Amino acid sequence: MIVENTSAAVLYGRAMEALSDWTGADGRSKAGIDFSDKDAGTVIYKGDYYLGFKKTILGAGWDRYADFTLKVRCKDGKAQVTVIVSSISGIYNKNGVKKTYTIREVVDITKKSKGKKKESREDFVSDIITTADAMVIAMTDRLKGNGVDDDF
Repeated sequence: MIVENTSAAVLYGRAMEALSDWTGADGRSKAGIDFSDKDAGTVIYKGDYYLGFKKTILGAGWDRYADFTLKVRCKDGKAQVTVIVSSISGIYNKNGVKKTYTIREVVDITKKSKGKKKESREDFVSDIITTADAMVIAMTDRLKGNGVDDDF
């Protein structure tokens, strides 16, 4: 992404400020800065992003999380934002059992599913993609200075 007339230091500062604010829409996401290097203009943010509750039957269901890595690289006049979702986890609300699957496993299971299970799993994959896209858009907006008052 091009951010004309903006130094790498300013972009890096915007990225760090944006990440300090991120807890997810409902505050249930858990993440933090894994690596940062101001001189290189790089920050890596990792954690679990809450994807919501998926009801199964009789009030039972799964709290779903995406294990993600968000990487921001800044140079004078430009920045690169990438998000990788490596796995997903679900915590069953009735007994606390936690299951974790790689994204490859989720895709493979989805391909083999049929009927309502296939639709449900396709919706889940769509939720993961939508969440990753939203993270990139949110960071891109902050890097462009949207919602940031540099003259405060």
